[in-house]
Amino acid sequence: MKLFLKAYWKTLLFFAVVGLLGGFLTGIYVLDNYPADIRQQLLEELNPGGLGQVSADILMGIISAIQSAGYGIVLGAVGIWLGKKIGLWKDERGITKRPLVFSIVIAVVGGFAMILSDILFFGQYSEAIMNSYATKPTIPYVLASITYGGVIEEVMLRLFWMSLIAFVLHKLFGKKHDKPTVTILVLANVIAAILFAAGHLPATAALIGFTPMIIVRCFLLNGGIGVLFGWLYRKYGLRYAMIAHGGCHVVSKILWILFI
Repeated sequence: MKLFLKAYWKTLLFFAVVGLLGGFLTGIYVLDNYPADIRQQLLEELNPGGLGQVSADILMGIISAIQSAGYGIVLGAVGIWLGKKIGLWKDERGITKRPLVFSIVIAVVGGFAMILSDILFFGQYSEAIMNSYATKPTIPYVLASITYGGVIEEVMLRLFWMSLIAFVLHKLFGKKHDKPTVTILVLANVIAAILFAAGHLPATAALIGFTPMIIVRCFLLNGGIGVLFGWLYRKYGLRYAMIAHGGCHVVSKILWILFI
C-alpha cells in the first residue's frame, strides 16, 4: 500500500482537487437549474433552518464537492490497481502526438454531434430539448463540465467501472489468458458506456423531462461517445479519454454560445 501511494499520490491528489472544484460548481449549477418544485424540495432538505438561498446553494456545492473528491480518491485508487492488474492502466507521463490527435478529433466530432443532433433531429420531437438551450451556459457551468465531466466521470466510468467489469469478465471467462482478451475489453467498454449513459438519465429527466425519445437520445449520444472515450482509455490511457471528454464539452458549449 505504501509503495502504491508513493507511486500514485500525485495522481490521486489531482483527482481530489479537480473533484472538489468540479463537484462544487456542479452542485450549484444542478440546484440552480432544477424545475421549481424539485428545487424547492431540495432547498427544504438542504436548508431546513431557513438560512437563505445563497447558503443552500453553497451547501449543495460543498456536499457535491466532498462527494466528487471522494470518488476521485477512492474509485481512482481502486481503478488504478485494477487497471494495472489487467493491463489497462498506463504509466506514461508525457502526451504523445498521435493519441492526442485522436482525442481532439473525438472531442470535435462529439461536441458537434451533441449540438447538431438536437437541432436537426431530437429537438423536433421534444420542445423541452430546444427550450434547454434558451439560457446560455455560464463560465462556472463550462468549468463544471470540463472538470467534473472530463475528469471525475472518466475516473468513475472508465478507470473504475470499465476496469472492474473487464477484471470480473476475465476472472469468469478468460482464465486461460494472463490478461483480458480484446473481446472482453470491448465488452467492458460497451457496458461501461451504457452505465455512463444511464447515469445521465436522472439529471436529464429532471431538467428536460422523461420520454422515450429522451431515453433514446441519452443512450445514443452519451453511450456512443462513451464508447469512444473507452477506446481511448484502452488503447492509449486515461488522460486521453479525459482530454476527449473535456474537449467535447468545450466544443459543444462554444457552439451553444455562438450559434444557438
